[in-house]
Amino acid sequence: MKNYFIVLTIALATGLSANCQGIKVPEAVKDAFTAKFPSANNVKWGKETANEFEAEFSINGNPVSANFGIDGSWVETESVIPVFELPVVVNTAISKKYPGASITLAEKTEKPGNKISYEVALKIDGKKKSMELNADGTVAH
Repeated sequence: MKNYFIVLTIALATGLSANCQGIKVPEAVKDAFTAKFPSANNVKWGKETANEFEAEFSINGNPVSANFGIDGSWVETESVIPVFELPVVVNTAISKKYPGASITLAEKTEKPGNKISYEVALKIDGKKKSMELNADGTVAH
């Protein structure tokens, strides 16, 4: 829960900082965002790169971020998920690589073409580590 709060705090601070800088989001990006996430709340915009915008928001109280190209094309969505929502193959891969590790935070990343990956924060013998895996349980590079 503490990590969840830290991630949310950083996301909100980044969003607020970007808004304070007067980010001008193209209408194509706003329209694409609204079409994809009609139930989004507390939307904060920032610039990921010169040609990519990031919206940080919540859906049903859960923190989410989504990136869009300057033309409104969707790039990716990242969301914090409950650990129990990780696929079995992902949990199995983590257990094999780090026996006895506990998962303290799980995030799901979705990209065009139905590409899904997961990033997890682990605690192993009191040390923190992160790991990114594909939906099939293989380690992402």
